[in-house]
Amino acid sequence: MPSQFAEIDFTPNQDSSSEELGGASPYALNVIVDTNGVVSKRPGIKAYSVAPSGVVDSTGIAGLYATNDGQLFAVNNAVNSRHIYKIANGSATLVDHLPDETLIGNGRPVFTETEVYLIIAGGLNIQKVKLSTLESSRLLGDPPFATHVTANSSRLLANDATIDKTKIRFSGVFQGTTDTSEMEDWTVDGNPDHGGFFTAEARADNILAMADNTNEIFVWGTDNLQIFVPDTNLIFAPAATREIGTCAPYSIIKKDQEFFWLDQYRRIVYSDGRSFQNIDKPIKNQLEALTNPSDCFGFRMILGNKECFVWSFIQDQVSYVYQVDAGWAIWNSYDSAAANFTKLNILSHHLRRDGGVNVVGTYDGKIGFLDQNTPDDLGEKIVAQVATGFQDRGSDNRKFCKGVKISGRRGSTSTASLGRLEYRDDTGQWNGPLYMDFGSTGDNTIVKEFRSLGVYNRRQWRFTFSDSANLSLVRVQEEFDTLSI
Repeated sequence: MPSQFAEIDFTPNQDSSSEELGGASPYALNVIVDTNGVVSKRPGIKAYSVAPSGVVDSTGIAGLYATNDGQLFAVNNAVNSRHIYKIANGSATLVDHLPDETLIGNGRPVFTETEVYLIIAGGLNIQKVKLSTLESSRLLGDPPFATHVTANSSRLLANDATIDKTKIRFSGVFQGTTDTSEMEDWTVDGNPDHGGFFTAEARADNILAMADNTNEIFVWGTDNLQIFVPDTNLIFAPAATREIGTCAPYSIIKKDQEFFWLDQYRRIVYSDGRSFQNIDKPIKNQLEALTNPSDCFGFRMILGNKECFVWSFIQDQVSYVYQVDAGWAIWNSYDSAAANFTKLNILSHHLRRDGGVNVVGTYDGKIGFLDQNTPDDLGEKIVAQVATGFQDRGSDNRKFCKGVKISGRRGSTSTASLGRLEYRDDTGQWNGPLYMDFGSTGDNTIVKEFRSLGVYNRRQWRFTFSDSANLSLVRVQEEFDTLSI
């Protein structure tokens, strides 16, 4: 019988139901996949020329936002009273200097903007920053203590996090740049131009989160999602209610007209408010095992033709990443001093609309951006690894592995160029590792082959990317014979 050939598929989107023979699932750590199925290291964090090269704030960067006119702001991760910084020209300038100029509250910063102001909610008083002068002050007019705020239909809307927890309150109508006083009119007196509220009371659970998509307001409770639309008579009228809520108010990620989030049953779902789908099947067991899913926060990364949705669980120190058209992976950072993985060193993220830069704030207080050609996180190496499930090549007979051929490529600026292939049979010990040299700088495409790799019934393969090289796994092919017994 002639030799047979089959792909060793390391891409994250493999069908795990056919790969779990022998008790091992495929997994992908710190990788990303291009449209041709090439597996590479995830984007690294690169120094951002707009920001300081060192630490901006030692408490960490909990919030980032770039306004329509291109100004970049950051909020630190201090307890309760948090500084606001303007980031520009390689410097960080404090916007606040007095206590009432800081953002207070312990919620993650949530941003929105008007023509005149940047508005920030953080759990207590809403803060406003005048974009022309960088003057920071409390939003007046008796708005609620809020964790979430948005601007819609020439009004500000905010949840009431402390008193009327089932209500969304809204300001008066403001337009233009000359008179913004109605933004600070939250009076409920029946005047349609003044403030008011609507109640999300389909279920008796408190409002946990709020967001908008163009002309609809999405309001999440623990057990339900309600959608409101601007209305001539009611100002905001209910449009739809769905029995699906959230256990993690900062897990919500907007994609155009849809939202992705972690629901009350620890499912990753997405919806336009009418129909729902969940995408978490390959990682559902891991989601069920989380210690504290409520501290999750999510963000959307668009980098070239790659789009990822990232959910980071702070206490559990793991980030699950769904790449569109590729599947699930885990992203973590690496602690060289402890020689161990740790939580992904991204505490905040903002996708700039003026150029598409993925700006990130780190736990140790730096600001950088995600770059596909950077194989490290601000100097800390990225350790990436992919593994198949156990494969039997469609037969219970023994197979003789005649050889494995690996096609790869490396980045032109990498200084190291080693990859490592390992395998194990029927839950036994890992064999190898088999090291492969991916050439020197400039040798961007390489093929390596290993011969006579033993006999197996079921085999699992694992590939580890060099700790410091920018490597890509293009194709891995096994040549094997199926034996008669």
